[in-house]
Amino acid sequence: MSAVVNHVRRGFYADSVALMRISRAVSALAGVEAASLMIGTPTNRALLEGSGLLDADGARAQADDLVVAIRAVDADAAARALVEAEKLLAGGAQGTAAGGVSAVRSLAAALDALSDANLAVISVPGEFAAAEARTALERGLHVMMFSDNVSVEDEVELKRLAIAKGLLMMGPDCGTALIGGAPIAFANVVPRGDVGLISASGTGLQEVSSLLARNGRGVSHGIGVGGRDLKEAVGGLMTLAAFDALEADPATRHIVIISKPPARSVTERIVARAGRSSKPVTLCLLGAAPISLPGNVTQAATLAAAVEAVLGHAIATESAAPARRARAGCVACSVAAPCAARRRSC
Repeated sequence: MSAVVNHVRRGFYADSVALMRISRAVSALAGVEAASLMIGTPTNRALLEGSGLLDADGARAQADDLVVAIRAVDADAAARALVEAEKLLAGGAQGTAAGGVSAVRSLAAALDALSDANLAVISVPGEFAAAEARTALERGLHVMMFSDNVSVEDEVELKRLAIAKGLLMMGPDCGTALIGGAPIAFANVVPRGDVGLISASGTGLQEVSSLLARNGRGVSHGIGVGGRDLKEAVGGLMTLAAFDALEADPATRHIVIISKPPARSVTERIVARAGRSSKPVTLCLLGAAPISLPGNVTQAATLAAAVEAVLGHAIATESAAPARRARAGCVACSVAAPCAARRRSC
């Protein structure tokens, strides 16, 4: 009979990407049937319970705790897996970050370590994300919020604050960005170029940036806005702010907006803003009906069509551009794009 064992680390937080990698490594151990390391939010505890990985200790975890959950063939195998998980946590989830920068436990400490930083990535449980983002914006930092489970009200408030301060508030649930050539979170390494991307879809941003790279073009910036930004309740606040930023950027010569169909009022605002641009604009509103557009704006029905609109010709096939395809690689796994971490084929 399988043994389920949970160990709860009180008041412990680690980045979700690090936890996923450790979970994968522990799951591969001999005798382990399944393993997961998750922050103890109610949503995560429900996921663990549904996967048969939650015991009484894990059920008592709080939103600022880490749950190490193991299901193994027997108690001995579970105990060995817990020991290995603790070793991996000690070596990979905290301590020293890439580049020799010490890991820290607060925004203030991070700014002490990197006084010239201008962007904060927020990856904490949703209950705490808005407060951390607000603090970062008040300190003059652009924000990329990887966290989800943030209320629409908080999202609107944060985006209005960012706009008032001339900052970007990317997210919530923003997993992909390319800022000044630097891929952030689940992004692909692509060449710098003159195409600016604004996307409410992380996988859409990855696909378009990778297709551009395969066909000899690069990206100036790829700005994720979060999946709700173009809904009526948010009103496209960050999409419009990002558009203004790319309009003012001399390195950006073509702007592409990627989204599922926005609310009608939001579509009207985006089309009106795009029509005032001095640059060509491609709207890739997946699944949207054809709309009337100004002369400088093109509508694309698919991600590939959006790339073709930028290039001005049909895109190269897989077999036609193997050398170019190798330019675009995933940060998470260093394999040619698109990115496996967002459930796309590597």
